[in-house]
Formats: sequence, C-alpha cells, structure tokens
Amino acid sequence: MGNLCSNNKAVEQATSTQGSGSRDADKTPQQKRYPYNWPAGAETVGYLTERQVKARMTTQSEQLLDLPEGFRLRWAAVSQRGYYPSQADKANQDAFAVHVDLLGPGKHWFSVYDGHGPVGEKCSQFARENVSKQFVAAMKSGKSVREALSHAHLKTNEMLAASPIDDQQSGTTAITVYVDGRRCVISNVGDSRAMLGSVNEAGDVVTRALSTDQTPYRRDERERVKKYGARVMTADQIDGVEPIHENWDCKLGDEIDDGGDPPRIWAQDQEYPGTAFTRSIGDSLAESLGVVAEPEIDEHTITHRDRVLICASDGIFEFITTKSCIEIALLYSDPLEACKALVGESYKLWIEREDRTDDITIILGFIEAPGNSPPAHVEPEAIDVQDDFTNDIPANKKKTTRRGSINNSAK
Repeated sequence: MGNLCSNNKAVEQATSTQGSGSRDADKTPQQKRYPYNWPAGAETVGYLTERQVKARMTTQSEQLLDLPEGFRLRWAAVSQRGYYPSQADKANQDAFAVHVDLLGPGKHWFSVYDGHGPVGEKCSQFARENVSKQFVAAMKSGKSVREALSHAHLKTNEMLAASPIDDQQSGTTAITVYVDGRRCVISNVGDSRAMLGSVNEAGDVVTRALSTDQTPYRRDERERVKKYGARVMTADQIDGVEPIHENWDCKLGDEIDDGGDPPRIWAQDQEYPGTAFTRSIGDSLAESLGVVAEPEIDEHTITHRDRVLICASDGIFEFITTKSCIEIALLYSDPLEACKALVGESYKLWIEREDRTDDITIILGFIEAPGNSPPAHVEPEAIDVQDDFTNDIPANKKKTTRRGSINNSAK
C-alpha cells in the first residue's frame, strides 16, 4: 500500500474565494477563480484576515530586464509567511534573492531558499547571503558556470556548518536560475522547483519543470542515500502501521502527494533525521546519510516560444502541479498579479487540506520576445488544482507536517 498520488483529474468547482458580492460583481471569471488582488477576502478562506495576511507578505513589484536580441523579462516576487496555530509568531523560513547584473550587464541571479527545522530561517538567510557571493568568487577565479554553482552550494554548506548556527537538524533548499543573456543555468538542492511555460506551433501552452525535486520519491535518489547507510521509510512504516514497501513512484510535479506521509531518510536503528528530501544546505546530522549539498544542474536557452519562468518553494506547488502553476500564471499580464494569484490559491489549498499553511514564496518572470504572440487562452475551469481532494482523501490521512524533519514542528 503506497502513498496516495493524484494527477489532478478531479472536477473543478469554479467558486470564488474572495471578498463581498460587490467586489465579485466587477471581476472577470479568472479573477474570481484566481484573485489577482490577494489577500483581499482572505478571511473567507482561512483563519487570517486580509490585514493579517497582508502583514505576512513581502512583495517585489514588476521589474523589467532587457535580454539580448530584443528579448525582455518582466519579473516580480511574493513571499508569504506561513500560518501555524501553535506558533503564531513563527518566522518565515523562506527567503529569495534577485541580483541584477550580478557579474556584469545581462547576468542575473534568481534564487529561492526554503528553510526547515528549528532554525530554518537562519539557514535560508545564510544561504541567501552566501551562495551568490561564493558563486561570484568562483567565477572570478576562472571556474565555469556549472563548476561555480556546484562550488557555491558546497562551500556555503561548509560555512554554515562552521558558523554559530546550529544546523544539525535545520537547513534549507536552494533553487537558482542564473540568466546569462538567453542562457539559463538552473541549479537545485532539495525540493524547491523551477518551471517553464512555453507555446507550441499551434499556440497551445506547454509546461515543464526545469529542475527535478530531490526526494526519496526518486528511485535514483533512494539508491544513492542507501549507499550511505540510510533507511528510506515513511513515518507510518517506522511506527509499524504500514507494511514495508517502496511503492513510491509518485512523479512530483506531474502528480500530487495526497497521502501526506512521504518516504523519509532515517539512520539505521534510529528515528532521526526524518528528512523528506535527499539534498539540502545544512542538516549536518543527515549529511552522513547522503543528504548532501551537491546541486543538480540543468540548462535552458530562452526561445521565442517561452512565455513564463517560475522559481518557487514547495509552498506553492504542494497541491498544484507544474502544469497548473504555469496555466494560472498565464491568466495574467502583470507578474505581481500572477504571483499573488498563485500564492492566494496555494494558501487556500493549504487551509482546506491542513490546519496550517507553509511559507509560500515565488519569483515569476514573463518572457517577451520580438513578434511574440500570446498563448492560446486557458479557461479557468480547465485548470486542474485540488479543490476536490477533501472528498477523495480519508480524514485520517490529514497530517500537519508534510515536509522537513518530523522530529521538530518547525518546518
């Protein structure tokens, strides 16, 4: 018996989550479905008022970057602190960084860090401050982009371990898109994600992830950590509630983990560290079990068919597939409105599914090229998100911790 995974084929209910009737009267269907003016109406979909949600948000309004050959990137960002009933003042453990012209004109840095553990916010802030600095230093020493990215994450991991921050059971993910002209080099440590939306020859939307989540759901990552001596089991398997198996072929990004009890990394005969990711910066106790800071690196060259680029923490896509993230984004022309729509929809789904919300962070850029035509219109009702999952998942599957270490509640 494995985890419940869904590819979001549930019938959508086109219900508005925002505001009063007078507000709704002036909204388009997509604005009702995915409200661009989030956090308006937050009290109707959760425990927080509009004012409280707004106080938890950090936003970066639209910024314009000129790329070679007439291409442009219009980007914005939003980070929303999570809601934890037992930890009302819990810090936002997400962080993001954008460095324009980091190594000269046209060389830009976009990154999101998702901290976890008792001092996860210190780990993500440390990474935000140091990964890009180490990358610059490595590039200036003559390393290639790929070599510099690998060095930057590994060196930052070493620096974090040597710092006053206790990273034994705390750490951070790191997803970065380094844009050099039209070349994008994507580095990934952990389970945050980069996503791309493009159009095909017919003008239809085509979506794909530019990174692959590093979790025990991946067979290759399971086998890698096992070589370090790790056990890979769910919490229920550890407790003897579920039989031992490895039926975890959920393709995160294309499917949603509905079970809420993911496979985790454990020491032999010990119930720690319990991480649901296989790579991170920090987590020094888990490092001997293969939870390392070595990034996976991929590349993409921006083309005339590309329309939107997203970097996000898993707070965005815990209940929304890559495909739906892109389709929701393309309902909008303002990148900040698109960010708010995705953050608002994610918040709603967290509240419906659990008793709390994760920290939610997104950097989103619309790609414009000379002669670009808009993608085929996406009807809001056609977008698959998990509005109906509460009807399909048994109540006893509801959990309050889906990621990070289960030995602490500070994810």
